[in-house]
Amino acid sequence: MVNSFTQFWQKWQQRQRIFIMPSAYGYAYVVLLIVMLLGAINYNNSLGHLLCFLLVGLGQVAMHHSHRNIKHLSLTVTALDPVFYDQSAQFRLTTNNTKPQASFQLEVRHKISTKKSRWPFIKRYQSLQLLDKVDGHSNHSSTLTIPTLKRGWQPLNTLSVTSSYPLGLFQCWTLFDTSAQVLVYPQAKGQKPLPINAETGQEARKHEQQGEDDFAGLRSYRKGEALHHVAWKAMARDDQMRSKQFSSPQGRELLFRWDDVADINDTEQKLSQLCQWICQAEQQGDRYGLILPHTEVTASHGPSHQHHCLKLLALFDENR
Repeated sequence: MVNSFTQFWQKWQQRQRIFIMPSAYGYAYVVLLIVMLLGAINYNNSLGHLLCFLLVGLGQVAMHHSHRNIKHLSLTVTALDPVFYDQSAQFRLTTNNTKPQASFQLEVRHKISTKKSRWPFIKRYQSLQLLDKVDGHSNHSSTLTIPTLKRGWQPLNTLSVTSSYPLGLFQCWTLFDTSAQVLVYPQAKGQKPLPINAETGQEARKHEQQGEDDFAGLRSYRKGEALHHVAWKAMARDDQMRSKQFSSPQGRELLFRWDDVADINDTEQKLSQLCQWICQAEQQGDRYGLILPHTEVTASHGPSHQHHCLKLLALFDENR
């Protein structure tokens, strides 16, 4: 008996809560009905009574349809790739409709973070997306885009699905708490060039060494070159003798240190400069390492290494 009651209580607490209130048009509709009813009573007009009660019934039907339009909806939110501070964060939103009837005119909103207001119980929501229709027993996938507020983990606040379908007389909504969050890198911005003392290689500029690693294209055949480098298939097409060219990129090995940006006063600007260096080195194919207070990353390159370094910058806490 106790277990059954506990299960019922947990299920009741986890149920979907749907809120409904008259809209501005709904309040105007109520005032109109009151005026019509008073007029019908004053003039003892039976047709006026009939029309008034008919419109009251229409309002009740609209209220039930508005409630059913929101019922049995669920949201699944997944964060997409990390972004830089000057970009917009994106989330994958999947709207699931488990009832057989379709849902119409849905508006997805999210709670915006604001300063303490005079009325703290009033929550401000910003519209993110409009869904004209979600068919019954189906899913609808879309992308939500929100501005980034700061570096680090940025969560997606509470989502609200709102609808005034079918007549606009009632505003019906339900809330969804999401745990999705996206990583925001520092802004890749800075005026300082790559630090010269960070280079550990012997050459200052990237160059290409002829080798057997990656196919780089075709060039005219030079007398004395090995015949196994000749592009015979290309020669069969146009009777021109060409050699296959291979390249093996050899980049610098750089080390970006917190001391390299010591002349910059603002911490966020320091992180932006380091972020800009990392992106620049990755584009140039250089190997690079990173030294922060209490953290050191050995030199490497590639998308995963870049993400690791940028994540350290995004989550950097100077007071740690």
